[in-house]
Formats: sequence, C-alpha cells, structure tokens
Amino acid sequence: MHQELENSRKRIDKIDKKLKELLLKREQLVKKIGLLKKAHDLKIADKNREKSILCEIKSPYVKKIFKQIVEISKSLQSRL
Repeated sequence: MHQELENSRKRIDKIDKKLKELLLKREQLVKKIGLLKKAHDLKIADKNREKSILCEIKSPYVKKIFKQIVEISKSLQSRL
C-alpha cells in the first residue's frame, strides 16, 4: 500500500511539473493575445470560444479547472 501510494504521488508530481510548464507557456500566449486584442480594440471575452473549449470536456473536474483558467486568463488580459 505504502509503495503504491508513493509511486502514485511520484506520477502526479511528474504530471504537475508538465502542467506548470504548460500553464506558464499559456500565460505568455494569453498576454500576447491580450495585447493584440487591445491593439485592435477587440473585446477580451469571446463567449463562442469559451463554449467551444468547455463543451469538449466531459469530466466535471477538468471542466471546473478550465473554467477557472478561462476566467483567470480574461482577468490577466483586462489588466494589460
């Protein structure tokens, strides 16, 4: 049991590391897109894009995370 728990935690740690790297890359792209939207006087929120992202997600857990990612991204863009 203990070894299985440790192995599972190690696997989660590897996944978390990848997630952090990807989220940092995403943050940079969100900023770039935010600046482009600002330069072209476009709205931050794109409801159609949000719906298309979220409708593809079946897991309620993952959907909840992505909703937060979208909200945080919009907040970041609105402060640029």
